[in-house]
Amino acid sequence: MNGSDLLTHSPLFAPLSDRERAGLEKRLVRRRFEKDEYLFFEGDPAAWLILVVEGQVKMLKHSESGRETILDTFGPGQIVGEVGVLVGDVYPATAQAMEPAVTLSLRRAEYVALLRSHPDLAWALIEELGRRLQRAHETIRSLAVEKVERRVARVLLRMASASGERLEEGAVRITLPLSRQDIADMAGTVIETAIRTLSRFQKQGLIETRHGHIVLLKPHQLVTIAEEL
Repeated sequence: MNGSDLLTHSPLFAPLSDRERAGLEKRLVRRRFEKDEYLFFEGDPAAWLILVVEGQVKMLKHSESGRETILDTFGPGQIVGEVGVLVGDVYPATAQAMEPAVTLSLRRAEYVALLRSHPDLAWALIEELGRRLQRAHETIRSLAVEKVERRVARVLLRMASASGERLEEGAVRITLPLSRQDIADMAGTVIETAIRTLSRFQKQGLIETRHGHIVLLKPHQLVTIAEEL
């Protein structure tokens, strides 16, 4: 996806006219990041709004003990760092590439000017922030009361939705090479528990690993686990 396609198809920029999008594209700064490279760190000045063009990016926080918690993941067409940009302060969390990634960055002042001059653009952002807030509430509830099996199943299904490839007989291959630590961080558990849960899913014939990638053999059964009360 190039910059023009991204701006055209992203609901966050759809209210702009073709001429306005063309002018905006010229002001975007294109950057490439290798796997595990950081886009920015928590506490850095929030000078740029970042749009993901290729690859997957994770937003994470570190505890005082050094434990990493993945707050969310972002793929092509999604924005990263918008909270810090809107507040005009610093990024509240760290962004790291989960695989080779390409981004387009827009200076904060230019994005704020767009929002002020295009109310429809601001409303599109509000809707996106609302969706993220809803996901955050679901995550908090999940961490507080739900079983680890349910949380891990949700992580697998979410990543399959974000970067999945359909295979034979309904199986789905997660194209992003997820480590057990990645899954533990996203599920809010320790790696030992994540490994045990994944092993249990594998023994039940729900998943398998092929060439370093997780394949969901029976996604519908994982949905049942993820949604059970």
